[in-house]
Amino acid sequence: VKGALKRLEMLKTRPELKNKLWENVNMLQNGLRDRGFDIGTTSSCVTPVYLNGSIPEAMALVKDLRENHGIFCSIVVYPVIPKGLILLRMIPTATHTAEDIEETLEAFSTIRERLQNGTYKRLSAAVAAAMGE
Repeated sequence: VKGALKRLEMLKTRPELKNKLWENVNMLQNGLRDRGFDIGTTSSCVTPVYLNGSIPEAMALVKDLRENHGIFCSIVVYPVIPKGLILLRMIPTATHTAEDIEETLEAFSTIRERLQNGTYKRLSAAVAAAMGE
C-alpha cells in the first residue's frame, strides 16, 4: 500500500515522469513498428512483440535477450496464445534513456534474425540432445 501511495503522490507532484514515460513508450513502439515488428494494437505502456516460433526457440530467445543483451521481457506461449507464436512483453519506464531504447531495438532486430535463420532452433535442439531428450 505504501508503494502505491508513493506512486500516486509522484504522479501528482512530478508530471514530467508521466510525460517521459510516454515519450519512451512512443519511441520504443514506433521504433519496433518502423523495423517491421508486429506489436498488435496496444494503447498502453505494455509493449507486445509477436514472433513466429516454437516454445524451445522462445526459451533460447529470451535467454539470449537477457544474458547477451541485458534486456528482460516476459514471454507468453501456447496454450495462452496459438501454437507457433511467441509473445514477448516489455514495459518501458520513465527512467529508460534514448540509448536504452535504441539498444533494445537493435537487440530485437538481432533476435529476429537469429529466429529466422534457425539459430534458436539449433540451440534448443542442442540443449535437448545434451539432456538426453
